[in-house]
Amino acid sequence: MLKISEMAKLANTTRRTLIFYDEQDVFHPIERSSSGYRYYKYEQLYELLFILSMKDMGLSLNQIKEIQNDSSSKIIDELINIQEAVDSKITELSKVESIVSRKILEETRISELVIENYQPVIVKRPRLTFWCSREAVSCTEEEIAELFSEFYQQLDKLALMDGNQSGFLADVPNMDSKEYPEAAFRVIKETATNNSGKAMPKIEKIAGEYVAVKVENSTMGVCRGLDLLKVFCGNHKLNVTDDMWQINEKDDLTNKGGSDYLWLEYLIKK
Repeated sequence: MLKISEMAKLANTTRRTLIFYDEQDVFHPIERSSSGYRYYKYEQLYELLFILSMKDMGLSLNQIKEIQNDSSSKIIDELINIQEAVDSKITELSKVESIVSRKILEETRISELVIENYQPVIVKRPRLTFWCSREAVSCTEEEIAELFSEFYQQLDKLALMDGNQSGFLADVPNMDSKEYPEAAFRVIKETATNNSGKAMPKIEKIAGEYVAVKVENSTMGVCRGLDLLKVFCGNHKLNVTDDMWQINEKDDLTNKGGSDYLWLEYLIKK
């Protein structure tokens, strides 16, 4: 049995809310002691979370009680209406997030214009979602061309020109330049709200601080950049993840599925 304070903590709500719901005949304890203490079972948590979710969606307590007590088809109609409202809100918030992320990227790109090539820096990046290809086993020109063609045929050839970020995600632990030519990688393309329904694998780039360097788009350029990043991280005692985000500097893809210059980025571990 759970005390009222324990149930409130599990549901991330307050003791006062549970007392109020009990008084309003919305959610009752399973038992009350002779001294008036309320006790609950763990199974009741799911009902409570449902009630709290409905309240967050703007439903009144009377509407919630109707849903609880109505066993007819009305409850289905009400729940469908709630689902549609949730979907609409998600779509609206996704558009807002996309606009905010785009603004952050625009401001970031302006500030990056003064950064010289092969100069490691620490930059802040917003959270972004990318479509991704299947994983390839090596970064040979033949493999890159084949995977690039396959990926954009599945996605949309027009996506090449939509202005969203693109590049590759490579598995290069410890920024080891010797491992880069044979590293496993995926082609990636930032998702767009108007293509959100595409049934393709997605991967998220976490918001946070990244150690980054702008390099020439060539094996030699990338390897040089990796060596510089490794020294930079060592000097600044930075720990990073194994994934290397290889992001095109511009939208015009002219070289091996990328722009003439790329950003190599590693997420800094906290």
